[in-house]
Amino acid sequence: MPAKTIGATPLIGSNAGTDLLQTVTGYGTAEGFKTDFSNELRTKVWSELVTRDAREKNVFKKFIGSEGSGKPIVEKRDLSAGGSDHVVFTTVAPIRGQGVRGEAILKNNTGKLKFGTFNVEVDLIRHAVAWTQVLKLMRFTGKTLDQLSAEVMSEWAARTEQDHIMYVARNTCESVRGDNLLDGYGSGAGGLLKYVDGLSTDIIQEAKQALIANGAEPMNTGGDQNQEIPGYLFFAPDAVLRPLRSDPDYLEAILQADSRGGDNKLYSGSYAKWDNNIIANHNVIIDTAEGRQGSPLAPIYVDRGTGTRTGLHDTGDTIGSADHDGFANFPGATVAIPGGGGKLMVEDTASTKNVAANNYVLLVDSNKKYRVYKVDEYTSLGQLKLGDEEDFDLIDTVNVFKGQDFTGNVSVYPCNSIGTPLGLALAFGKGAFYLARGAVSNEQIFHYDDFANSGNQAHLSAVGVQSVYGLAAYEDTDDRIPGVCMVECVRQIPGLSIVQA
Repeated sequence: MPAKTIGATPLIGSNAGTDLLQTVTGYGTAEGFKTDFSNELRTKVWSELVTRDAREKNVFKKFIGSEGSGKPIVEKRDLSAGGSDHVVFTTVAPIRGQGVRGEAILKNNTGKLKFGTFNVEVDLIRHAVAWTQVLKLMRFTGKTLDQLSAEVMSEWAARTEQDHIMYVARNTCESVRGDNLLDGYGSGAGGLLKYVDGLSTDIIQEAKQALIANGAEPMNTGGDQNQEIPGYLFFAPDAVLRPLRSDPDYLEAILQADSRGGDNKLYSGSYAKWDNNIIANHNVIIDTAEGRQGSPLAPIYVDRGTGTRTGLHDTGDTIGSADHDGFANFPGATVAIPGGGGKLMVEDTASTKNVAANNYVLLVDSNKKYRVYKVDEYTSLGQLKLGDEEDFDLIDTVNVFKGQDFTGNVSVYPCNSIGTPLGLALAFGKGAFYLARGAVSNEQIFHYDDFANSGNQAHLSAVGVQSVYGLAAYEDTDDRIPGVCMVECVRQIPGLSIVQA
């Protein structure tokens, strides 16, 4: 039976398993891909693979849906929208009033429609991965460069999209405050959180009440066997949620009401609903990538080293590699978001030093000794400049090590002025955010450079993706942001012990 073909390219037979990226170069069209149709099909298949994998890897994948889905994040595509275009959404207030009865005239008692609008600005975002011919001589467990490039670009697209959702949520809540921000409930002076003030069921309930007071509608998260589950979403990194397992009310509810055996939430590691809140944990895994780590809800920077590190990290020192955006997830750092994230987005374009003026960082070495510094600034190169060191040596004489040297890796975390490492949680209602997509989504792009060999393959090859999208919080007719409330929480660090006054 002859091989089936698309254009002139066999799909089975001698060319099976062909690396599509190496089949076509910018210097000419290789044999077997002579038609524009074949090239277009190849790029569409690659882009669809990246798009599908990116959504599957996104931690918000269960909470993104189309209009009318009842999900917290509403996705809408406008194929006519390009860079810097605006996708406009109209909101309508509900109608109240008593109406009329009997012979009463209605025309003088009609309700009045109240409209409001908000827009999502979309912009172009691009990224790519490059390699030289040397890479083809290496082995990657049977994967082609086509598969490898799709894998790394889908991971980047997923991480970028989920980070942008968290950025916009965090910065919007910080700028609006009021019912959109829950903080200052700790046992320290002025309501500052202490390390012992971990997340509790009371805080989850209070976040839900803040949503309701602000007009948030219950959402639909889906569920087993496709049944609808109305409620609210409480989304947080696992380092923030972990203290919940020690809350007496939560612990008793799981012991008494949850299933017995291995499926019990205490054994399976999952979280049970509480007060009609779906509790979703985000596992923040530290990988080997250069640049930002953690997430905007739980940032971390790891300064890697060995042995005693004399004179490293004192007031006035700069931490981080230039242009690696290692501190992009930290509060106060400058972040580039497609379209700016909506009109209520905090624009960090004036003075990053002023933005970071009230931020603090906790530095912890491999022996779990720590220091606390005020942030002086996040530099234009993406580094952190340390400000004054906070004086904890009179309070915690065991764990703090002012005046001593660091040992091994040094991890940097956001904290408050009394040294409590901080993370953030997000409480969502229905339609909290609108994700607007424009003309292209994860479209494949190429670049080839330098001399080509006899096989017409360039020495330097690069492939990437480009997308047009933007994200903004939903605004109602009273200019409220009803669908989200951010909660400042204590972040657990394994093995760390902090003594606070």
